[in-house]
Amino acid sequence: MKMRVTLAALAVAGLSFGAGAATFEAQQPYQILLVDGEKTDHSVMRSVHAVDISGGKHQFALSFSKDFSTKNQIRVMHGDPVIIEVDAPADADLTISYKEPINHQAARQFLQNQAEEITVIDKRTGQPVEANIFTVYRPAGVDTARGIQEHLKETRQAFNGRTEAAVAAAQAKFGDAAVNADSLEMLQHWWNEADADTRRAFQIWMIQQQ
Repeated sequence: MKMRVTLAALAVAGLSFGAGAATFEAQQPYQILLVDGEKTDHSVMRSVHAVDISGGKHQFALSFSKDFSTKNQIRVMHGDPVIIEVDAPADADLTISYKEPINHQAARQFLQNQAEEITVIDKRTGQPVEANIFTVYRPAGVDTARGIQEHLKETRQAFNGRTEAAVAAAQAKFGDAAVNADSLEMLQHWWNEADADTRRAFQIWMIQQQ
């Protein structure tokens, strides 16, 4: 049986109207691999620990890596990727808070439940911000940003670009007119497959149709 969704949902499937400028930070030993499904400028030689974002809903993929090696033993700890989904307040200064492990054994224990150990904090207020945090376990998550994003798509957990502001704007314009959910799902599929330039071109086209 086909589901029914509103035209408002269709209108915001490919558009995100976040308000204000905000930042998100993940201190060492974490680094940011993905922001809203897009790879950051990280590499083997360069880690990304902070990004500028708009106010609104966002999804981040982080990875943990720290060297606890001694003179007698090589001990480099790599954690499974962690996904953080948050609705960022406008002008927020977000960071992650956790008790950093001090040695190899503590890191092993920490990484077993890292999603439960992490809290998102707004540094402006010092208060926690509500966030959905979960781990992508290997081999599903693999070690590359592309592999993580593919897993999120396959499990229908990929960022879909919607914000509360976008939903409200679309509802105000289109009301509750119903459309077929299959069409919405197909649009979302191609949106997730498109690169950044194609998405921008589609956004411009969408606006011109209104």
